[in-house]
Amino acid sequence: MLAALAEQVRPITTADLVGVLGLHANTVRAHLQDLVGAGLVAMETVPPVGRGRPAHRYRITDEGRAAPRVSDPTFTEYRGLTTAFATYLASRSADPSEESRQIGRAWGAQLAAAQPRTTASPQTDSPSSGPSSQDAASIDLVVRLLARLGFTPVSPEQTEAVADEGIALRTCPLLELAEEMPHVICQVHQGLVEGALDQYGSGSTEVELRAFSEPGACRLHLRDGQGTGRS
Repeated sequence: MLAALAEQVRPITTADLVGVLGLHANTVRAHLQDLVGAGLVAMETVPPVGRGRPAHRYRITDEGRAAPRVSDPTFTEYRGLTTAFATYLASRSADPSEESRQIGRAWGAQLAAAQPRTTASPQTDSPSSGPSSQDAASIDLVVRLLARLGFTPVSPEQTEAVADEGIALRTCPLLELAEEMPHVICQVHQGLVEGALDQYGSGSTEVELRAFSEPGACRLHLRDGQGTGRS
């Protein structure tokens, strides 16, 4: 359940979690109560629309993100593979930044192809007020993928604000290596997002990763490329 909550862009309801996990609602409520009591999940009350009881939404806390993660093959593969080839490219490639980006693109497409294409909270933005429904769904899927890889992505509440405010990446699973070789590691991460977006059907979205742009976070900007594509 912590892993599922860590992948969400915004707080979600019990019904959302039931849909994601495939468990009975009573089971989900019982686990949520335990996690809230342990300080790993936070609960917020949402005023009802009309008559009825107030609803509750849940989000993972910093303590929950720091809890030992269930072994995730994607995360384990990511660390081992990236560390190995980053060291190699930094020392031997004539253009390590471009090669790293292309490797990231190929890997991002592969990871996206293997990820279930479901989201807990359907997008409600109209095409005229922000990204298309296809692009909005793709952005949600990319954020979930980044969460699985250990980036702790935090998105604005409104999908159309992603282009301007960007998605804050609060943690980096390879921070020490990124600080030592940003021209390799950060380009892998940018390419990974590009490849995943292409796989999800949003190839016109332009990606800009601003590494170490603020204390405690990098910023990932996703903008409508108006069909211009990427190299």
